[in-house]
Amino acid sequence: MERVFVSTKRNVAHSSPRSTLLIVFCLIVFAFISFFMMSAHSRLREELVEMLRREREIVDMNNKLKTELAGITQARMLELKAKERLGLKKPKDEEVLVLR
Repeated sequence: MERVFVSTKRNVAHSSPRSTLLIVFCLIVFAFISFFMMSAHSRLREELVEMLRREREIVDMNNKLKTELAGITQARMLELKAKERLGLKKPKDEEVLVLR
């Protein structure tokens, strides 16, 4: 039988200063990239909020105009039907008598 010797001393490998600097440099680059990405994200979020606000204003204005158009169209339809079916017409200003 052969004898096997196991060493009890541990070889501790110390990292070189070059690898430590590389790790520190990578961390700094990562921090800068994260900062710029967060600022870009914040700016884009603000733009999105502004676009949604403007879209909401446009939708509200559109609904208001639809309501107004419906009222105008209804008034015109009433006038048209009064002319066609009943033979009525809008009186002239001279024909109107205002009573108090």
